[in-house]
Amino acid sequence: MLNAQGCSSNIRTRGPITVKFMAIKRQHFVPQGFLKGFSDPEYPSGKMIWKYEKRYDNPPRLVSTKSVAWSSFYYAQENDEGEKDTDTLETIFAQTLDNEVPKIIQSIEAKPNTKVALSDEYIGILAYFIGLSFTRVPSFRDGINELHTQIAQRMLEVAATHEPFIAAGLEKYGIKATAKEWVSLRPMLEAADRISESCLSKEWQFFVPHNDVKLITSDNPVHFSLPKSAGNIMAGPGHPAVEIIVNLRSDLALVCTPPRTGGNFNTYQLDKVNSRRLNTGTARAAQNQIYASQKLDGLSKLIKKYANESQSLIM
Repeated sequence: MLNAQGCSSNIRTRGPITVKFMAIKRQHFVPQGFLKGFSDPEYPSGKMIWKYEKRYDNPPRLVSTKSVAWSSFYYAQENDEGEKDTDTLETIFAQTLDNEVPKIIQSIEAKPNTKVALSDEYIGILAYFIGLSFTRVPSFRDGINELHTQIAQRMLEVAATHEPFIAAGLEKYGIKATAKEWVSLRPMLEAADRISESCLSKEWQFFVPHNDVKLITSDNPVHFSLPKSAGNIMAGPGHPAVEIIVNLRSDLALVCTPPRTGGNFNTYQLDKVNSRRLNTGTARAAQNQIYASQKLDGLSKLIKKYANESQSLIM
């Protein structure tokens, strides 16, 4: 069973973690507090965002941050007694990372041609948030679950070749092996650790978009890019040559890039073209849903352009 000790040391707490077993059904893979950084400013609560869908013809809808980027009992696991534990990981995230990160992001004062001031603790928390944002989403976990299902099915088929009663059961009842959904939780945390370590080894650059461009986020809120200078290689987000990009809020982005200029934590002003490129990368990486602070026809067209693309990872 995964608990507070099973999570990264980058998850810090301001006090003891209290796990209340209240069957929290709606468990988010993109934190609500993070999504508030992309909320429509017309609504003072900061809880309303515009939801766009890549794969369906639905028009943009104004929705609550609570209503998106979640799945039922998403962090459920099996405890040492073999019983289903729905709340432990959800509560750990809610009381630590998902609570701290939005505050850190909103506290960042990024002005072009200056350096962003972040404590070592905040840098570590943000790095782990970036790593976990790659792996806690369905585009990662579903792939891990499917891989384990295929392995289990293959083992069942091999067993059937040696045990006639298993073969008879497969033929009569059409039994299929299926991995338990929580099989992907440990890989989720382990891969997040590796990616966060890679982030910490890179140069952090902050970018302020043009005033006419509001940055967007998605159900895959962090994406990566391999510079052409790295050559024709296969690389994931933990590779030293990869750039990691995250729109932190509608007016600020962070790029973790291989060290090259000595400009760590520098802030740069973007023009319209490069501001829109950040949104293009986000739209391409999204699995289906994009979240924005505005309803724009141009954004709808951009999103539909990449309806058949998305980011998926297998570690």
